[in-house]
Amino acid sequence: MKKLSLLLISLIITTSTSTLQAQSRPAIRKPVTPTAQSAAKQPGSTRTTTILDKKIASETGYSRSPVASETPAATVVQPASTAPANIVSRPQTTPKQLAAPADSKESHLWIGLRLGINSTTISGVDIAAVGTGGHFDRVTGFHAGAILTIGGPIFSVQPELLFSQYGVRMTFGADYLQLKYNLIEVPVLAKATFGQSNLRFFINAGPVATYTMGGTISLLDDGQAGSQTIDMTNEGRLSFGASGGSGVAVKIGPGAVQLEARYTYLFSSNENGAKLKPQNLMVSASYMIPLGRR
Repeated sequence: MKKLSLLLISLIITTSTSTLQAQSRPAIRKPVTPTAQSAAKQPGSTRTTTILDKKIASETGYSRSPVASETPAATVVQPASTAPANIVSRPQTTPKQLAAPADSKESHLWIGLRLGINSTTISGVDIAAVGTGGHFDRVTGFHAGAILTIGGPIFSVQPELLFSQYGVRMTFGADYLQLKYNLIEVPVLAKATFGQSNLRFFINAGPVATYTMGGTISLLDDGQAGSQTIDMTNEGRLSFGASGGSGVAVKIGPGAVQLEARYTYLFSSNENGAKLKPQNLMVSASYMIPLGRR
């Protein structure tokens, strides 16, 4: 009986000691697998984990201290600005109107007056019918009239209306016989101009028509001078030919002064059917004024 009592006491002491050691030894937890970690991170697993911790604490007397959440704090990353860092704002400017080309500022219509001198002769005249030992001399006259230029500053058409004098002189020593005609001359010239706006050069050429209004015969015979009007009753009054020249235009004031030299060659005939070829070297000055836009 005494031995039974000692054995019971020893068993009680051993059990108490094991219980004390179990209470003092911390509980060993198994590593948490990634699947458990991801489940623990889910909002729905929070309650399950809390109940499990309470159960372990009630059985072992050990409660784990709260562990900081393994979920890293969300970092808000601001998107990088796509705009360049160093952008210098430029003031808004309204597009400037393109300057019109110089050609568009030129007038397409010019009008002017021409005045100059003529140096003429007429080939085809039978000098032998007048006398022997004679030769032809040129006759000096003048021309004047209006000019109209239509077109651009480079290519244009220039019709003219001129009063002009043509003639020829047949000289026999100290004596002479001179024919001088008054004509209406209408050249229509194609004109090409080049150069700067203040100084331009030009050339022109084209057909010309003339109408003979009348004329005079002057003579000097043995010191005696005389003149008479030419009878144009049966004379051919119309003549046609060609004309061409060149010159320079200088801008002065609102318009331009033109200096030009031109040569005209006509084809005509007299009452006897003789083929006459009046020729005229013209040197003239004109002043042209633009009409319309500038």
